[in-house]
Amino acid sequence: MRRTALFAAVSLTAVLVAGAASAQSISVGQTVSGSITTSDPVVEEDGSHYDCWVFRAPAGNYTVDYSSSDFDAFVGVGRGSDCGVPVEFYNDDGDVSLDSHLEFATDGGTWFIKANTLEGGETGDYTLTLTAGGDPSSMDDMGDDDFGDEGELDMAWIDDLAEREGGDAHLLNVLCAAVDTLDLIVTMEGMDEDRLMARIEEGVVFTEAANRSGAGLGFSESDVENQIAELGATLLMDPESSGDFSGARQECMDLV
Repeated sequence: MRRTALFAAVSLTAVLVAGAASAQSISVGQTVSGSITTSDPVVEEDGSHYDCWVFRAPAGNYTVDYSSSDFDAFVGVGRGSDCGVPVEFYNDDGDVSLDSHLEFATDGGTWFIKANTLEGGETGDYTLTLTAGGDPSSMDDMGDDDFGDEGELDMAWIDDLAEREGGDAHLLNVLCAAVDTLDLIVTMEGMDEDRLMARIEEGVVFTEAANRSGAGLGFSESDVENQIAELGATLLMDPESSGDFSGARQECMDLV
């Protein structure tokens, strides 16, 4: 069990840092060129590849134009610098072409642009332009409704836990496992390999606790790993988050 929990913790850390590790910078008013290749990060659901671009800007409206003659473009944006989490706004095609055009509003800070292909296996060159201004309400007619809520996390399991005996305890265990992983991501820079592995080993207690309480509710270890990842992604996207999870982790440590 402990080896399994340690492996899960290492895997979850790798998943959550993957998007941020490959991020490139773009400034408002800039046009950049890039290439989608088979070595780029992959969206597990459809096998498509993407590049991650990050920008910082004050609150306001912005426009992204993403075009390629090699593939059907799909672009998304979201808070933070991790393209591995669900996007908040997205667009497949502009009015008539296979290029993407997205106008959206931000509350300022750091945001990512996920330059994606619509289908798995597509590769090729592209250009990406970020400009100030735009009218987010104009995106209502761009056809994104066809995609439903695919880009959103399904957190219904949290509501279900509230109705089940032992559900609150399990949710606390999942929360502590997620906070521990996020704190590790924030603090791991500069750690040598021995310290990193020791820190991961230290946090395995949270994953083990979540697995135990989850098993009592009929969840598999894979189910619990997904719950931890989903809750972690939600915390990362919270605009009120300070990005410092050390205090919450210490509270969890005090409960162990």
